[in-house]
Amino acid sequence: MDLSYRIINVFAAADVPFSGNALCVFPEAADADDDLMQHLAQQVNLETVFIRETRDDGASIRVFSPGGEGRFAGSATLGAAHVVDQVLGNPRKALHLTAKTVDDVTVSPVGKDNWSIKTTHAEVRHLKSTPQILASLVGLRLESIQGEVMVVDSGRSGIVLPVKTVEDVRKAHLDARMLHSYAMLLNTEPQVYVWADTEDGQIESRMFYGPQGGVIEVAATGSGAANLGHWMAENGRFGRRRIHQGAAVGRPSYLDLVVEESGDVYVGGHVHEIASGTFTV
Repeated sequence: MDLSYRIINVFAAADVPFSGNALCVFPEAADADDDLMQHLAQQVNLETVFIRETRDDGASIRVFSPGGEGRFAGSATLGAAHVVDQVLGNPRKALHLTAKTVDDVTVSPVGKDNWSIKTTHAEVRHLKSTPQILASLVGLRLESIQGEVMVVDSGRSGIVLPVKTVEDVRKAHLDARMLHSYAMLLNTEPQVYVWADTEDGQIESRMFYGPQGGVIEVAATGSGAANLGHWMAENGRFGRRRIHQGAAVGRPSYLDLVVEESGDVYVGGHVHEIASGTFTV
């Protein structure tokens, strides 16, 4: 069996081939069984989307990572929409995607090669931890924390931690043991989103999470941006912002965040195909 694939960068810059989150998409994977999908995800060592059936208004998909079947996350959603749009002849219309555990997610086109998704309703918890603990969690000085730190869950729970300056964002570092202990104490996933306003009205951020007891920094994260959007809605901060993320891991990434006064939050970005090929299995 021959299976075509495409390597996609999501939340990328069109003129930077090594930017954003890398994603592999198999556009015609109706005949691939679970074992084959898992082996292919392990082979490419990327989050991998398998398009099982394409319809005029969207597609059904499955999402695997090298470690197993994954969640219907932001990068996978936008990347899948981009490929489905190409398969359908580039109608540039809203597409409805379904996955194994998700009935319907609508992804909307923005401009030429950008896509956007409305995030789910979020649960927000205000933390009562001392500033000293919060500062030590991210390896910063007490005075670096600026604004209320919250646990936000808009599909994936995490700590949203505002700091005073972009330099504070760049200096942040997390200890794995402290991250996991604190996440357990707060009954949240081991995930911390550190961010600051830039001088030109944009945002610089970094995202840390803790798989298997460790700490990893990711280049771009739709779920982190969604949680930030709901933090902003909770604090009465509305409008459009560009998020810069990923520079610390060598993958500059750009996410577009829209926070409406209704409380609705939208996250999107540019999707850019950088390679294609065929697997013979």
